[in-house]
Amino acid sequence: MYRTSLYLALTFAAALCMTAQSRVANAADAVGASTTKTTITLKVLTCESCAKKVAAKLSEVPGVGSVKTDVKSNTAIVVPKGSATLSPLQLWEAIEKAGKETVKLEGPSGTFTSKPKQ
Repeated sequence: MYRTSLYLALTFAAALCMTAQSRVANAADAVGASTTKTTITLKVLTCESCAKKVAAKLSEVPGVGSVKTDVKSNTAIVVPKGSATLSPLQLWEAIEKAGKETVKLEGPSGTFTSKPKQ
């Protein structure tokens, strides 16, 4: 009886420990994603068709992993592949190629309200 109780207690403690480690790892992943993403605010993003065009042009930039556009907030959020460093200039120019105007670009390389030099 004592062994069974001890075994159950140890199993429960191990499961609790693994759950805590998983939560810490997920929190670290979330922090990493938020520090590497780039948020681009556009002057106008009126429809889903425009948003898709912007996302397509941004996806062509080397190192881009994913793009999420939001018509209501006139934004595009760009997340790099792995540990890639995205070029603010290339992101800015991708917006221009989509026929749109960037108001602000915020990312790991800084905040830009005019076209970056690199």
